[in-house]
Amino acid sequence: MALNLFIFAKWYAMDPKDIKEGIGHRYVGFYGSLVKALLRLSVRSQVFWYSVDDQSLNIIYQNGCTKQKASIVSAFHMAISETLRNRSHLAVLLAFPSSLPGVRTRTRYRLVEYFLCLITVKLFSFGRIKTIVDDFDPFVEGLCAFSETEPSTYMVTYTRIMEKFTLKVSSFIVVLSDFWKKYIGQIYRVKDNKISVASMGSLVRLIPHNGSKSDSSLMVLYSGSALRVKDIDKLVSSIEKLRAEGMNVDLHIAGAKLMDLPSWVNTEYCDWSRFVCTILLRSDVCVIPYSPARFGFCHSMPAKLFDYMAAGKPIISTDLEEVADIIRSNNCGLVAADWNEFEMHVKRLYENRELATKLGNNGRVAAEKYYDYEILAETFLESLIQHFDRK
Repeated sequence: MALNLFIFAKWYAMDPKDIKEGIGHRYVGFYGSLVKALLRLSVRSQVFWYSVDDQSLNIIYQNGCTKQKASIVSAFHMAISETLRNRSHLAVLLAFPSSLPGVRTRTRYRLVEYFLCLITVKLFSFGRIKTIVDDFDPFVEGLCAFSETEPSTYMVTYTRIMEKFTLKVSSFIVVLSDFWKKYIGQIYRVKDNKISVASMGSLVRLIPHNGSKSDSSLMVLYSGSALRVKDIDKLVSSIEKLRAEGMNVDLHIAGAKLMDLPSWVNTEYCDWSRFVCTILLRSDVCVIPYSPARFGFCHSMPAKLFDYMAAGKPIISTDLEEVADIIRSNNCGLVAADWNEFEMHVKRLYENRELATKLGNNGRVAAEKYYDYEILAETFLESLIQHFDRK
């Protein structure tokens, strides 16, 4: 069966240098691996990747890529007409919600285009064109997790409507975990067999692992922006207490500095490739400090978790449900019920480097086996083909 792919995303990202936070990680890792797997499978396949930010359509073939300016409607039309002309099938993959056009007056027409295109695909696909929603960051829950203030009633209402519409017109939905599968099914009354799971992962083969130092210091790494909403202030306070006890512990934050930090905290923001080959490689312990009290954080699957694992680093996390399940099931780190226990875990790994190495090695093995984006993409492609084969 000949299969084409239309990716509707915030921007075009196939190269690791294009990784921007969790969104870019998903694009380059999962979507990029999916594109490569599809083109290896069939010389007839084409990939149409639409970038909402710059309104461009990237057409990817076996031997190259072309780029042109296009509206949402013209991009959809080109992908559909090429697919029908070549008697192929088309999978429309929506990177939701990051790719959703804005609601400002000057860009509101893009929302109209978005609605029209999805409805057209729904009504006139005849089984050869299917829409897949990759709902990797549930809309309202993400707003509530990352904002210092509660979103307005208007914004919540708007986002619920947009999400419900998008999910209802889709052929099937992809989520990051079994929890989100159950949750989205209940909130939007979507049948269980319409939702599948494709976890976050890592570009494992591009990440050097382990690395060693000759000194006795402990470098604790947090990858992400420094924000109070992410409990970075509590992380800093915990490390500061250990330093006051005489421990040679350093804290490095690899991300944007969006709050005041003590002078002893090292901060550096760099692209993903440099990050994994330098900062991540030389770290000793990697942390996820998010508050379990925030629903979106408690059930999130942050991209940093899988990079930490792929790098062979032991992880210390607060008791986030999804993260904690992965850490415990793969024995690749320690989970803290509160900040006192968090400090104890840092101290334990400071004193027991053999345990730290063991936990890190376990993480690398699990990343290679379960969370490699190339493997996840191959599995998803197989399920996608099976979905088209169903009568």
